[in-house]
Parts: sequence; structure tokens; C-alpha cells
Amino acid sequence: MHVITGGAYNGKARWVKEHYQLEINPHIWVDVYKDSVPQDLSQFKSNILVLDAVEGLILNELKTNHTDIDRDYGKVLIKQWAEWEKEIPERQLIIIGNDISKGIVPMSGLERIWRDLTGWFYQDLVAVSNRVDYIWYGIAKQLK
Repeated sequence: MHVITGGAYNGKARWVKEHYQLEINPHIWVDVYKDSVPQDLSQFKSNILVLDAVEGLILNELKTNHTDIDRDYGKVLIKQWAEWEKEIPERQLIIIGNDISKGIVPMSGLERIWRDLTGWFYQDLVAVSNRVDYIWYGIAKQLK
């Protein structure tokens, strides 16, 4: 797994497209805010799968289950994603997530829970990933 994070509109998607040469390599790009992401990724037949705006998974789940989720929700997803990627050695799961941890603490209880759960999710995600890059203003810094 390759995790890419950074601020919103800081060039993460452009960097991924260039780094993986996606204009010439077959891939599937899923925008989590627009498209649903099944827990079982086996429906995706491409060896390169990009999950963009992955923080949206946590928000969607919170809205659906009325804040009745915890850190284990993310751990289950991560385990399933890792298993999908390991099934075929050529598979590459690229996960793009906006850093929503900076700035003012949200006043909304839902947004505070979302921020906290997303932070834990990212911690668990980078722990199992092979590579982590932080993108700021289009410049990548490899963290892992």
C-alpha cells in the first residue's frame, strides 16, 4: 500500500498520476465522496487501484451509523485492503487522504469525532503501508 496525504488541493492527485504514469497505465480511480467503496475490493479488476479522498469513508460511515463506530472500523478495512493487495503481487493500492487534523477544532461533535477517527485511521494505515508521501503545494516528501 502507498499512502499519500497532505492538505486539500495541494496536488496529491496530480502527483499520483505523474508518479504512477496513470495516463499510460491501466488503473481504476475511485473518488470516495462520489463513488461507493465496497469492503471487498475484488470487484476491481485492475492491478492499480486508487482510492481518493479516503477520509470520506469515515465521514460516510459516521453519517450512516449516527456516530456509532470506533477505531476498529478502520482496522477492519485496512486488513481487507492489505489482503486484496497481497493476493496478486502486481497489485498496488494507492490511498489518497486529505489531512484534516490541522486548524481549529471543529465545533460540531460529528466533525470532531470524524477528525479523531480519521487521525487514528491514518495512523493504522501508514503502519501497514509500504510507502507514505506527504504532498504540500505539489512537492512530495517521502516519510516512509
